[in-house]
Amino acid sequence: MTAIFFDLDGTLTDPKEGITKSIQYALRGLGAESPSSDDLEWCIGPPLKESFDYLLGKPSLSEEALKLYRQKFAEKGLYENIIYLDVKNLLEQSLVASF
Repeated sequence: MTAIFFDLDGTLTDPKEGITKSIQYALRGLGAESPSSDDLEWCIGPPLKESFDYLLGKPSLSEEALKLYRQKFAEKGLYENIIYLDVKNLLEQSLVASF
């Protein structure tokens, strides 16, 4: 039996919407400026605490920001990933080719 493993975020799906909206939610929840989704793309990948440290300018607020982020991401952001074009076809072809 052959196994094929894929990373979900950034490989099969685009996580931008869910991640950036959750960051915006956390920033607004702390009364901070909330940049556009495009301006928050750099936050996808690096540790969120470091991103919040930079965005808030006060590392003491980062833990609260992380809590707010995780709350929003668990409720909705997790489900806002967008499947990349042709991923479904790729997976179907991979499944057929493995048999």
